[in-house]
Amino acid sequence: MSEEDKELAAIKFKKMLELQRKYAALQQKPQPKPEVDDLTLVRSKLTDRGPEVLDAALSQYPEAAKEVVRYLARLYRSGKLNETISGEDLYTLFYDLGLRVRLETTITYVKDGKRVSLSERFRRGE
Repeated sequence: MSEEDKELAAIKFKKMLELQRKYAALQQKPQPKPEVDDLTLVRSKLTDRGPEVLDAALSQYPEAAKEVVRYLARLYRSGKLNETISGEDLYTLFYDLGLRVRLETTITYVKDGKRVSLSERFRRGE
């Protein structure tokens, strides 16, 4: 083999090694995680009574609540929102948007070591 053929073979060999390294690097990249749907993402960021407020809002105002969930999910994915959302904060958000979410509430007190609801006490006439 002539000197030029040896140089050409060396260049081809180096190029082949470089391509193999690039291909191996592409194969080793982690596969992207499947996207979590908006509702699951937002639900995972709720604390306290947040899931209860979200369920009530979805049942009372389905379209508007879904739009709020989409927007919150977009904020989480973009990194503009990182904190968890408490039930009180979520309720305030819906209230400020004009959505009066009605929650199941009870008033209880402890009498003689027993928890008694106020409505039960009124029914008994105590």
